[in-house]
Amino acid sequence: MAESGVFSVVIPVDESISPWFDPVDGSSEEIEIDIYGGFISASVPEGSAPVTKIFSGLVDYVEYRPDTGVVIASGRDWASRLIEYELSGSSFLNMTASEALTTLASEVGLQADIDATDGLVGQFYQYEHKAHGLSGMHQFQTGWDFCVGMQHEYGYDLWVDDKTLHFRVPDTSDSIMTLDWAAAATASSSPVGPVSNMILVRRFTNTGDASVTVSAWDARQRAVHSATYPVSSSGSSSRYNFTAPVGTTQDQCLTLAQLRFNDLIAHERMIRMNVHPQLDILPRQRIRLQGTGTTFDSVIYTVDDVTLSYNSKSVSKSITLRMRNATGDGT
Repeated sequence: MAESGVFSVVIPVDESISPWFDPVDGSSEEIEIDIYGGFISASVPEGSAPVTKIFSGLVDYVEYRPDTGVVIASGRDWASRLIEYELSGSSFLNMTASEALTTLASEVGLQADIDATDGLVGQFYQYEHKAHGLSGMHQFQTGWDFCVGMQHEYGYDLWVDDKTLHFRVPDTSDSIMTLDWAAAATASSSPVGPVSNMILVRRFTNTGDASVTVSAWDARQRAVHSATYPVSSSGSSSRYNFTAPVGTTQDQCLTLAQLRFNDLIAHERMIRMNVHPQLDILPRQRIRLQGTGTTFDSVIYTVDDVTLSYNSKSVSKSITLRMRNATGDGT
């Protein structure tokens, strides 16, 4: 999955310092912002407890309200550097995807934390290189478009944390958080436990009976490579067909078919819920749900989205879960 973050914040204005939100005309300086959050007990003085950085990025928009003495600011995380970076004329000749992303990160001033990949993504000049043709590069209009394209190609996780671009193989460890849901004891009381306001969503247009076929032309062997996932899907009711770039091997077609299948299955089930804000839940984390008495229980989901909301009286955290890395039987 590919992830980028946004923020919106209301900040009181300190009239004793220069207005940071109103730089001198013609100034090209960016306004960087770091947002920290944490929880302290009532007996601990404010400012003495440790806090954690929960967002880092650039301000895109400010709205100053002199009557109330506040600034409303919004912006994006450091992926914005890639979103604003035009790739006109770039080909990443003879580079792997990991090398291309490392180069791209350096060009926009980001560090790189990138797992290695196979295959070349630059200009196609020999069939045995199994590379993408240059004619296919026009679809990647910005640096972020290119990164997301590579994420779709390899199935890695893509995100920017602080000033580091991450392109990593998805976590397949046994580290899975379990969330238990319990119904309210009475009609007027709230649900018990760390989960509330839960919504379970099913779409019946993308079912576990679907199959995906990916095909590619091998110009050297003058043959078509084709692979279907799940492999035993001759009786599938919903069949999807995709074309891969020239030179894609048989094994690569199968990998791409599984990735496209997982993308489809991810839309079959979705869970939205509020969780206790002190729970350490981040995008890409894997979670198992229990206690609803439905087929949503015991399935492993991936956190697609986390939304934190702060005001003067409370803090709330909402998350969205979807199935990722599904197996051929849809589980």
